[in-house]
Amino acid sequence: MGMRLKSAVSQLVKGRLRCNGCAESSLIEGKLQTMKRSLLLCLTTWCLLCATAFAPLKAAPLARPDAQAGGISSYTLANGFKVILIPYSSAPNTRVELLVRSGSKLEGYGETGMAHLLEHMLFKGAGDRQNIKDDLTKLGARYNGTTSQDRTNYFETVDADPQKIDQLIHLEADRFIRARFTAADLASEMTVVRNELENSEKEPSQLVLSALARHGFNWHGYSRSTIGSRSDIEGASFAALQAFHRKHYRPDNAALIISGKFEPQRVLALASRLFAVAKNPPLERPANWTLESPQTAITKSEISLSAGTTIAASAWKLPGVKERDAHALDLAAATVCDADWGSLRKDIVLERQLAVSASCFTWNQTDYGRLISFAKADQKANADVLSQEVVQHIQNAAARGVSQEQLDRARLSELNRFQNALTSHEAVARLVSEAEAAGDWRLFLWERDVITSVTLEEANVALKKWLVPSNRNDVMLRHAEASSPLVFPKPTSAEERVKGQAWPNLLSAADPAPTSLLEIAKSTVRFDLEGQNVKVALIQRQTQGDRVWLSFENDFGNFEQLKNRKTSCDAAGALMAYGGNGLNRDALSARMEKLQAIWQVNLAGLYLEVPRKNFAEAFQTLIASWADPLMPVVEFERYKASRIAALEAALTNPIAMADNDVRLRFDNFPEGHWGQPKTYPKLIQEVKNLNYQAVRQCSQDFGKLSLARIGVVGNIGADDMKDLWVKTGLKNPAPSTYARVPTPAAPEKVDVTQILVALPDKTNAKVTGTTVVPIQSKSEDFPALQLAVFALGGNSSSLIWLQLRETEGLAYSSGMQLAASSFDDRSTIQLYATASSSNADKALASLQSVLSKALAEGLTSEQVEKAKSAWMQKRKVSLGDESQFASILVNSLYDGRDFEAIANLDKKIGGVNATQATAAIRKYVDPSKLLWAVGKGQ
Repeated sequence: MGMRLKSAVSQLVKGRLRCNGCAESSLIEGKLQTMKRSLLLCLTTWCLLCATAFAPLKAAPLARPDAQAGGISSYTLANGFKVILIPYSSAPNTRVELLVRSGSKLEGYGETGMAHLLEHMLFKGAGDRQNIKDDLTKLGARYNGTTSQDRTNYFETVDADPQKIDQLIHLEADRFIRARFTAADLASEMTVVRNELENSEKEPSQLVLSALARHGFNWHGYSRSTIGSRSDIEGASFAALQAFHRKHYRPDNAALIISGKFEPQRVLALASRLFAVAKNPPLERPANWTLESPQTAITKSEISLSAGTTIAASAWKLPGVKERDAHALDLAAATVCDADWGSLRKDIVLERQLAVSASCFTWNQTDYGRLISFAKADQKANADVLSQEVVQHIQNAAARGVSQEQLDRARLSELNRFQNALTSHEAVARLVSEAEAAGDWRLFLWERDVITSVTLEEANVALKKWLVPSNRNDVMLRHAEASSPLVFPKPTSAEERVKGQAWPNLLSAADPAPTSLLEIAKSTVRFDLEGQNVKVALIQRQTQGDRVWLSFENDFGNFEQLKNRKTSCDAAGALMAYGGNGLNRDALSARMEKLQAIWQVNLAGLYLEVPRKNFAEAFQTLIASWADPLMPVVEFERYKASRIAALEAALTNPIAMADNDVRLRFDNFPEGHWGQPKTYPKLIQEVKNLNYQAVRQCSQDFGKLSLARIGVVGNIGADDMKDLWVKTGLKNPAPSTYARVPTPAAPEKVDVTQILVALPDKTNAKVTGTTVVPIQSKSEDFPALQLAVFALGGNSSSLIWLQLRETEGLAYSSGMQLAASSFDDRSTIQLYATASSSNADKALASLQSVLSKALAEGLTSEQVEKAKSAWMQKRKVSLGDESQFASILVNSLYDGRDFEAIANLDKKIGGVNATQATAAIRKYVDPSKLLWAVGKGQ
């Protein structure tokens, strides 16, 4: 499926989709890149009125109806601006997206990376707004912006408050019509974008994929990465950015997509009034007419890099997403590429052991697609042999073709993915957005119809037509026999594909979203499964798409039983995902696909998300597999090889090395403790020494019912759950020996001499300041400390973020976080920033200065109140995320932190004042006890 949910994820993996990370995601994902400050350009402010000239707001007619299908409707203003409405009346929140149908493929000479750079700039000021991110934070919004090769978008989600929705529409109108940023903003943000480039330009996998793109497209914009070239990023002038904005940010090249719960007439009237004033410039609307000339050459490039690994990749060019052939081949390729049942991994990795990993995937885009194969092996492997074997496997499979059974299985998987997307208005909005960027939002419905109707003949013809040597490029230059060139069709009109079609309403209803944590707490039912050591917490509600979420966790072992067994038990957990109860991985995966289930199984338990109608069968299948795992030996050998390769790669990563050195400094764990940190060489040796018998023994010792906890959310009652448990036949054969393994209290003495790890050929750095303190989440001081940490570095309006990211432009991600134990007086507080290696020292000094000022002057009432507001808004948005309720329930049965306890914590945080927050941070963050660490390139 060309515009399915997995496309955005794969684009991120391939470095083709760039995000303007918000502070929340920055805290969670420490991999985000950082920046290097350059000389400021002139301080002249430019108001982007030339791009979309406007008149004073006045009453404007509603946009005219444009199209309606599948419960979704679109409208077009006189200036060409489109409004797309995706109503989910029972949704707890609302998503608003501004889509601009221009991405990096339309960048001209000297403009590479400009679409992405402009995306960053449009989070600055707009109209009377000083900083769009601050305004979004005040609304409690989840937000981001992304740039791909085909489009740029900005999106945010808030709880379904009509006033907040109105504010988001106003904000996006300001962003689109009245964007305002300075040359100084460009100078600062340019360094942020450049650090994104530096983070990937020497990364082995990214280099290989970039080479495939360059050799696969001679003229088309898909040959370039969205991030652009270093020289264009560094040399982008303010005037050039203005011109790019005028050319692309115009109403006939943009759309507003609103999904979730909202009042259609209200939002349509407001959007019509606000966006009607935008005017198109006297320039032609941006369009792409550059297509590839047919050719018969097989190209090959070789990259020499100190990476500690060998990679072989190939790519076959395919028609664009509006062509049936693209989807026919996508389905057929699953027989080779599917991670669970595809033949490539089984042949190359498991059976012949030529690589530690091998995969392939289709990447469908507006104008062209590609099938890409990718294999990794150790640094001593022969890249030529590996490439030849992978290519031969794929082209032999194409020549053989697929069976009807294989095609139907692939079709079911894609249709399940589509059906799962319909349960979330945000997921549907992403599908609509990608389809609209390709020409018409209804293409995602046409695409589903194509997948449903592709015949076996079409699939096999597509395989044999496109997966031929003359249509392939490797990471090598290779002579090929002459053959007739393939002629690619011109892109078909999207209107032609959807004209005259009618689709039924696909959007389902659900119970209203809870309005408070206490409401969720009151709806929670707890009970024991009779005669078993199993505790259950259940919330019965009609969920979106009638889904059920279940989390099952089995607490096992005690200190003596688990002593020195973490490496073997980790391996056992990994192997338990490969089938059980007589079903191998292939069969188990096929059965769960049929049941439309999303699932995980490991030593500690299982996770399940599935439609209510299939819940009982899916749960019984998974619990039986968990209780009687196959533990295949061949997967054990693959696991060892993959684990060793990952650990050896960490030895060349200064950030990973520095982080591990920090953990080692705070090590006061008893010998053999499950949580005891170890050096990478020691971990590597442990994995090398690992034997299958020890791993199997872990499964036998701990992969049986002990003291279990279950969290369930969905339209299922307590009696239903009790009856289902009886049907599993799961018994507790002996009294449980489980005893929680305590974590030692915070160490009293720690060597806080600064850690510096500098390794060659690395461009990015990470700076941390860490302390481990004697406090737990139930301590009296905890609410005040949590709020103080949040005010210092927990959101995009926090002190650390504002100084390092917004003011100084030193860090792509920065902040402060608190990880607290629920039982033991041991919690970790860490300040962090990711920066370019040349700016690591500046980032360190800046972090220290923010902390020193906060400790010396204290937090102000304004700062604390701002942090409390952001905390509460963030919590309010989370109320609608019912997919997370099951994990909260199952964890609450372990640590008591249920929805009522979370509400109580929020109440206490709401009562904290500036004096209390300052006292808490001064009590627990002693600068003399902070361990500062820097991992960087040299």
